[in-house]
Amino acid sequence: MNTCLVCNSHKIIKHLDSKDFCVSQEDFTINKCQECGFAYTVNAPDAQNIGKYYEHADYVSHTDTKEGLFFKLYHKVRNYMLGQKLKYITKQNKISTLLDIGAGTGYFVNYANNNGVKATGFEPDATARNQAQKNFNLQLKDNLASIVAQNKFDAISMWHVLEHVHDLHDYFEHFRTLLNNNGTLAIAVPNYTSYDAKMYQKYWAAYDLPKHLWHFSPNSMKELAKQHGFVHQKSYAMPFDPFYIALLSEKNKQSNFLGKFRAFIIGIASFTEGFFDAESASSVVYIFKKSN
Repeated sequence: MNTCLVCNSHKIIKHLDSKDFCVSQEDFTINKCQECGFAYTVNAPDAQNIGKYYEHADYVSHTDTKEGLFFKLYHKVRNYMLGQKLKYITKQNKISTLLDIGAGTGYFVNYANNNGVKATGFEPDATARNQAQKNFNLQLKDNLASIVAQNKFDAISMWHVLEHVHDLHDYFEHFRTLLNNNGTLAIAVPNYTSYDAKMYQKYWAAYDLPKHLWHFSPNSMKELAKQHGFVHQKSYAMPFDPFYIALLSEKNKQSNFLGKFRAFIIGIASFTEGFFDAESASSVVYIFKKSN
């Protein structure tokens, strides 16, 4: 890419070199736009070849294992955040129907259904869909095109999913088609301009190369949405992300037991920044409104 995918600037520079710490140990480069701050993984695998990079035990979003302290804490935090996520969406706007894209094993869809919102989930991974069926008797959709053709929703949510999709602009066009007038779009993505990202540099776990194709600054996220007719309403910090991202970053560094203490200190510092300024947080939830 010689041109920024968001703002069309030619001012592209290297951001940093890192690697896939989880599976292949392959080296990758991240470039970024000097104008809007949008960054991307150079020579990322295409949609047909990226699947093998997801095949590791630490890919927690599609697992229900509770073995080990990390996974136990992850699930406790996830259960708390289900309510917070729904509040992020409904605090600004009243909704009765919702589409969760990248629904994983169905926890958020199930929670929304049990709390007054008729929710539908889209999940391309068959293993995750089967787990959602087993856990909650949910029939998650496996074809976004069929949803686009048949349904309209008051809200769409994507929780740490947009950074994975290859056809970035196509997804935003789907959002406009799928949403009712004045519909709500909630997108959570990692923030590579956060304190913990700056501290860990190439070891920052939320780069998650090469599964994360895109890396968003707050400015680039809002600019991308604006181009497709979405108005930014509010940003929220995801409060627990800096702690587990810091722990995973220390693992990338192959740190000793002192690394867990350092992760806690860095997590506290990043949490504090995000508490006072949501768009400085390790992960940011952006709430957009579809303009007519």
